[in-house]
Amino acid sequence: MRGRAAAVPFLGVAALALVVARCSPTPVPTATDQPVPAASPAGQAASDAPAPTASPVQRAGATASGAAGTSLETVVRDDSLLAILPAEVEDTPVLAEETSFDEAVRDDAFAEHAERAAFAVVTTPTDLASGVVAQIRAGVLDDTFFADWRETYNEGACAQAGGVATNAETTISGRTVYISRCAGGLTVYHASIPGRNVIVSLFSIGEGRFGEQLMAGLRP
Repeated sequence: MRGRAAAVPFLGVAALALVVARCSPTPVPTATDQPVPAASPAGQAASDAPAPTASPVQRAGATASGAAGTSLETVVRDDSLLAILPAEVEDTPVLAEETSFDEAVRDDAFAEHAERAAFAVVTTPTDLASGVVAQIRAGVLDDTFFADWRETYNEGACAQAGGVATNAETTISGRTVYISRCAGGLTVYHASIPGRNVIVSLFSIGEGRFGEQLMAGLRP
């Protein structure tokens, strides 16, 4: 089994939550606890995909001992990955979130394990969803890696919302989705698309359940 420090690919979710809150044009709402559905809602209709963007970000590699190495790991910002998400939720567009990408690539584990990534946000005065679509490097994505990814992402997201309260697994639009609820009302969602080495992870708050709607509309 991989060591936890080597397996977890993203440690900056708490910072991401703060970034999205600052970037939101309206205050982030406080949500009440909501039950996790056993069945999926209707998926969102497909519409025009975001225009692709690719901008490489080079990060210093790490040796086995943890010291800075001479190799460079490159994470490419690829907004074409956002075509996996619905283009909108309840007539509100899903937008690329550039600042969160810049924050994520500062994390060495993310740079080591993610080959391409894009971050997205959709927000209204009462609802917010934000997260990452990450294409994992070849040969890395397996059940153990995905479990470590989820655990670390949940801890980071829920650190700003009272800690992780519950974990569940359900099926949404025929896809296995892992759902964690934070004590403060935030809900975290994860799904994998193994054929593309892709993980989708996002957090959501608000009675509109934007996170659930995004997961329902995922496209392979």
